[in-house]
Amino acid sequence: MFSFFKKSKSDKKINVKPSFEMELTAAVLAYEIARSDGEISDDELNILMQEIEKISVKVSKDKNEVLKIVEIYSKDSVSFHEFIEDINSTYSKEEKISLLKFMWQTAYADGKLDVDEEKLVRRVADLIRIKDIEVLKLKDLTKNTTQS
Repeated sequence: MFSFFKKSKSDKKINVKPSFEMELTAAVLAYEIARSDGEISDDELNILMQEIEKISVKVSKDKNEVLKIVEIYSKDSVSFHEFIEDINSTYSKEEKISLLKFMWQTAYADGKLDVDEEKLVRRVADLIRIKDIEVLKLKDLTKNTTQS
C-alpha cells in the first residue's frame, strides 16, 4: 500500500517490512482521529509525532517528510477500506488492540474526547473485528491513564 517508500532499482533498496507499513497505517488512522474534531491540538500532534519518528528512522526519511505523507494519505483517502483490508489481513489480535490503544491515546491527547473521535475509533474497531467490550476497556484504560 505505501510503495512510495521503495526506491527505484538505481537506488539502494529499502526493504519495507510489514511492521513499518502497519505503523504507517496506524499513523494515518491516528491522524484521522486527531483531525476529526476540526483541529489537531499540540498534544495530539506530539503523540502522533512519536510514532512518526519511529517510522522515519526505519525508512531513513525526515520526520516532517513522513508527516507530509501521512497528511497526503489522510487527505486523499476516500474510505478506510484499503487500510481495514490491510489490518485484517496482516495484524494479529494483539496488534489490532495496540492500534486501538494508540488511536484512543490520540483521541484523549488534548484532554477531551470529541464525539467524532469516539465514533471513528469505534467504527475502526468494529471493522477490524474487535469486540465492543474490549474497545470499552481500552477506552477506560486510556482515559484513566491520560487523566492521572
